[in-house]
Amino acid sequence: MIVGAGYIGLEVAAVARQAGRDVTVLEMADRVLSRVASEPLSEFYQKTHRDAGVDLRLGATLKSFIGEDGKLKKVELADGETIDCAAALVGIGAAPEVEIAAEAGLEIANGIVVDEHARTSDENIWAAGDCTNFPSPRYGRRLRLESVPNAMEQAKVAAANMAGGAEIYDALPWFWSDQYDVKLQTAGLMEGYDELVIRGSPEQKKFAVWYLKDGKAIAVDAVNDAISFAMGKKLIMAETPLDPAQLADVSVNLKELV
Repeated sequence: MIVGAGYIGLEVAAVARQAGRDVTVLEMADRVLSRVASEPLSEFYQKTHRDAGVDLRLGATLKSFIGEDGKLKKVELADGETIDCAAALVGIGAAPEVEIAAEAGLEIANGIVVDEHARTSDENIWAAGDCTNFPSPRYGRRLRLESVPNAMEQAKVAAANMAGGAEIYDALPWFWSDQYDVKLQTAGLMEGYDELVIRGSPEQKKFAVWYLKDGKAIAVDAVNDAISFAMGKKLIMAETPLDPAQLADVSVNLKELV
């Protein structure tokens, strides 16, 4: 049993199915990845998991776990249905652990508040990684990102500045997820897009969802499409004006658009 159809829940579901386990996924929202992905990507992953034999329940709310002799036996849903299960994973989001920072007197607001140099409210303390709330020059707002690339790149900036530098952290966010034979690579943040372009074929499991704002790419979700991911990072960072028709045309070489 997996509660929550975010990336963690879906990745574990894929591994469990490939190991031959029966898997049920419960998700309160009406689609998977509802907080981090567009509808086309959600639909693709819903079909992928159901085709693999996952019992995916959308709009389903967990009421309780039911145990016997110290072992998990069932889960009960809000509508009264019970489902047998021997193990459960709850993947419904994470909260930053800031207790030590707060006790040290550092400013806290959805994480440890840092400036563009990764310095906290105490000039002698720097912070980097999932728990930091930092200003993004690229997106014009504060962000807190939970990803390996963010932790690594921000740590480099923090280390350089601890050694006397004055570097600004403004790396392009990127992320990946492996599920079954599908590799998703995401560059940028999709929030605020005003146009969506699909390049390639979801049916063939090779496509990219491009997110545009004011005619420029702000993010791309590339599924088994390393070229769209690589070129997408360049197009986003260069703020290149794009023609949606050209972007959707797979006969157009993306390198020519950079």
